[in-house]
Amino acid sequence: MNIIKSFLVLGCIAGLAGCGGHSDKLGLGASKDEQLKTYAETFSPARDALRAGQFDNLVTMINASFTKDGESLSDEEIKQELVDNNSELSIVERGLLALNSGAFERALVFFDAAEQKMEKMEADQGVFAAGKSIGKKGFAAMIGMEESAEYEMRGYEKVMLLNYKALCYMLMGDRKAYNVTRKAIDRQQEEWEKFKESLAELEETNAKSPAADIIGQIHIDNRSKDTKKKASLVSSAYVNPFGDYMNAVLQEIDSLSDPSLRDNARISYQKVVENNKGCTVAKVASKEVMRKPSSKRKLVQVILADGFAPERKEMSESLSIAGYSAVVNFSEATPIPTKVSEARIKVGGQSSRLASLSRMESIILRDDQDRLPWRYTMMGLALLRSGAASAGAKKLGLDSMFGASMVSKLQRPDTRSWLSLPNQVLVARMYVPNSAKDLKIETLSGGSVIASTSVPLAEEGPTLVYAVSYDKQLKAYANKNSWIK
Repeated sequence: MNIIKSFLVLGCIAGLAGCGGHSDKLGLGASKDEQLKTYAETFSPARDALRAGQFDNLVTMINASFTKDGESLSDEEIKQELVDNNSELSIVERGLLALNSGAFERALVFFDAAEQKMEKMEADQGVFAAGKSIGKKGFAAMIGMEESAEYEMRGYEKVMLLNYKALCYMLMGDRKAYNVTRKAIDRQQEEWEKFKESLAELEETNAKSPAADIIGQIHIDNRSKDTKKKASLVSSAYVNPFGDYMNAVLQEIDSLSDPSLRDNARISYQKVVENNKGCTVAKVASKEVMRKPSSKRKLVQVILADGFAPERKEMSESLSIAGYSAVVNFSEATPIPTKVSEARIKVGGQSSRLASLSRMESIILRDDQDRLPWRYTMMGLALLRSGAASAGAKKLGLDSMFGASMVSKLQRPDTRSWLSLPNQVLVARMYVPNSAKDLKIETLSGGSVIASTSVPLAEEGPTLVYAVSYDKQLKAYANKNSWIK
């Protein structure tokens, strides 16, 4: 119990110091007390700008953070500043906001820096491997101050970082996208293996913990039926066909000049179907890609990212187990509804519906579901902290609930996550007449069009269109050229 009391003292110190130890500031015009706000609150200016269609203003806000003596920093200086003084989360967030605003080159700078930061974080974490130390993150969790530690991106976020980096290259007409896409596919498998290993380690640690009896009695899952249903739509947070689809697109583009690569593209499209049987676009593509395309037509691929990913909100629950009572705080992914139910494209006299590729909302909700054992562990520790505080308060002649109440107020569960990730990703693919100059995208709700926009097609070679949708706002971008003519 003396150890627990020591954690309580340290927790109080951390609480008095505030939760500003991490570097998640976005610098998007928020007030100077940004460090005292939740991460979602600091992100709200970006969400407001996207919903208002103020994409140019958003890029201006992002760039405003990277000047010195009135001069803009170089790309290398920006990367160094990001890696040295910013968290992985704040870097990828700005990268995706830049990409969704059409600033491909700037987005690539952010994603480059984010990958460097990710590798640096993973190397640093290696110091605490194999049970040698609980590490900063583990220590913060034990004292109930999870959000005071540096944010460690979740597996699906690391994969999406690489997918978006590859997308930037494709929109710039650069074949470097290929290696990054392969890296994303490999990373997804690696993260799945790491997750299973960490879950096994947690179960072993819990079994040996002094709080084992308490943890074993905690089984709180107060998610709504709708949230549970959405989480069940994917078998795992590590089954995301985005990377395989990007790989298939790249291989199909390369097959336009090297027909021997068609079978590679077919296999990649089939992998997409294996992970998402509802992706009719990939299903059709896996057959059509083997045919020689007409010289009078050109390939068009469309990727539409719609809405916002769920936001992790702080929740509270009263528990009383094994003689310990407390109000424990924890975070839970909460969906953000989208008005878009479907989308279609119109080009060259043709019309086609977009098909579901990645249910990012379900992937994120599934990730939270699969991490429930960690929540129970944190709740067990919270009960022990509250019990120790109650006993300490009683010895000082205070109401025993005073100590438990103070501990509850000091708890800071981790509510951070990559908030600009989409709710869903939809795709379309078709060959259109070489004479086609532009493409029209429409988003619909209940059969009615709620937004539409047009985007020019590349004059030569295939076109990749990337569109973003936020209810009534719809923006689309396309590569101006390709490495294949």
